[in-house]
Amino acid sequence: MRNKSILITVFIVANVFVYGQNFEGKIIYSNHFTSKMKNITNGQLDTIIGTMEEYFIKGGNYKLFLNGQSVKMKLYDYKTNRIYNKTFKTDTLFWFDASVNTDEVTSFEIKKNAEIILGNQCDAIVMKTRTGTSVIYYSSRYKVDSKIYRNHNYSNWAFYVTKTESLPLKTVIETSQFKMESTAVEINPMKLEAIYFDIDSEIPVKKSN
Repeated sequence: MRNKSILITVFIVANVFVYGQNFEGKIIYSNHFTSKMKNITNGQLDTIIGTMEEYFIKGGNYKLFLNGQSVKMKLYDYKTNRIYNKTFKTDTLFWFDASVNTDEVTSFEIKKNAEIILGNQCDAIVMKTRTGTSVIYYSSRYKVDSKIYRNHNYSNWAFYVTKTESLPLKTVIETSQFKMESTAVEINPMKLEAIYFDIDSEIPVKKSN
């Protein structure tokens, strides 16, 4: 009986640690695009941008890989507030300032208990901008520190995490040109080495035009 009580205590403490801390690990998203452009099909958007995304996060840094034909990898360095892009055409990393945002949120609302994703009851934030609408579903079980991203205005990320303090489990973006749905299909909490987010000194780095 005593051993059973110890096991229960360990289980409770472990869960408090996992869900009380900021998420560290890997999330795999499945992407699907619906084109509204006459000269580009749904399949072409899937091929160009990618139908699968592997997203890794530790502290303020994140790194993602796409299986499309345009951008191969994205890396965010929170210390410099830069986003680095790597394409299939070159080994050069092109960076831009993540503080820049050309499509700010004009209004938003929170919808409680909007959807269940991978067994997680998710709320949703609906953000309207000048060019379209983004609906992001999230669970507070997968936390992020919004203070780290206070200058990450690109794609309204700072605005989003300030309101939710959580990672997206599903994102639906709709503009006059396309609709994109990106849904988490696998979540793996894991310890990542800080060096995983370092930039190789031998790789050429250049500012985007």
